[in-house]
Amino acid sequence: MALAGLIWLSVASGEAAELGRSAPVTIKNQNGFGSHPATGLQLSLCNPLQIFPENYDVSGLRINLLYGRNSNLRGLDLGLVNDVPGLVEGFQCGAANLAGELNGLQFGGFNSATSSSMGLCQIGVVNLGKDISGLQLGVFNMCDTIAGVQIGLLNFITKSDFVIFCPIVNAQF
Repeated sequence: MALAGLIWLSVASGEAAELGRSAPVTIKNQNGFGSHPATGLQLSLCNPLQIFPENYDVSGLRINLLYGRNSNLRGLDLGLVNDVPGLVEGFQCGAANLAGELNGLQFGGFNSATSSSMGLCQIGVVNLGKDISGLQLGVFNMCDTIAGVQIGLLNFITKSDFVIFCPIVNAQF
């Protein structure tokens, strides 16, 4: 039910309703605000074999059969390897999920996010982050700094002032 709600929300957004548009859209990224062409739907076999080039933002639904890459994503990202070097606001689900700044959920075998300003949740076998806030739930969790909790077999906060390694549960606030 929750997944159906996420899909409806991503497709029903005003930006997603204009599929394939090429007018510039302002989406916050790690370098401040940028203007990129955007689309509401992206289909990718293996970058660069995708409908829109990787410099496009996706605001809606992106489906990556093997590997997809776009600048920023707001919405739902499904595929084998999902790569967004900029901002992800939404849900990534795949074997491998890569994000610059993640404000949302990653669910997969391997999850990686550089930062999160509004909070993240990573659920997978291996979860990696740099400066993050939120939850890492997996077998192996590692980040430089966290304002949140790690739950898993091996948990590492490499720049912790207190405990760097703690099995089962590790936290820092």
